[in-house]
Amino acid sequence: MGLHVALSGFYSSDGIWRHQKFDTEKLDRANEVMELLSISSLKDREYSSMSTGEQRKFLLARSLVNDPAVLVFDEPTSGLDISTCFQYLEIMRELMSMGKKVILVTHHVHEIPPEISRVILLKKGRVVMDGNKDEILTNSNLTNLFDWPIKVVKENGYYQALPG
Repeated sequence: MGLHVALSGFYSSDGIWRHQKFDTEKLDRANEVMELLSISSLKDREYSSMSTGEQRKFLLARSLVNDPAVLVFDEPTSGLDISTCFQYLEIMRELMSMGKKVILVTHHVHEIPPEISRVILLKKGRVVMDGNKDEILTNSNLTNLFDWPIKVVKENGYYQALPG
């Protein structure tokens, strides 16, 4: 069940087990996080029957029950359709507006929310550039990074990489 995925975050376990106890405070926190992520209506549904986007939200709920100061997202929208991708990115922005620090690992510049100001470019496991997003996400820098002509477009604080 979706609720069990969220609750498993309290014990960092794969599912929940009979010996694990969840007091009212933990249940309330799990419900609060599911409400924040708009997945409360799915809490009694089997995880395996959910869409990829719904599953990702429950995995995020699993992390959020402990109220971490920093969240690490590694290719968070991989496999999601475009509307679910944008919804997930909005959740990330909302979390940042609530004071959460976000580390985002991605190959897709369109996933970088406007609130993220620092960008680190990696190539073959090495840092090739590190700095202000506006200075780093340029045509020449991304062309050099990907060894392919790239044109960068900026709109409403978001960037998009297009074939150069």
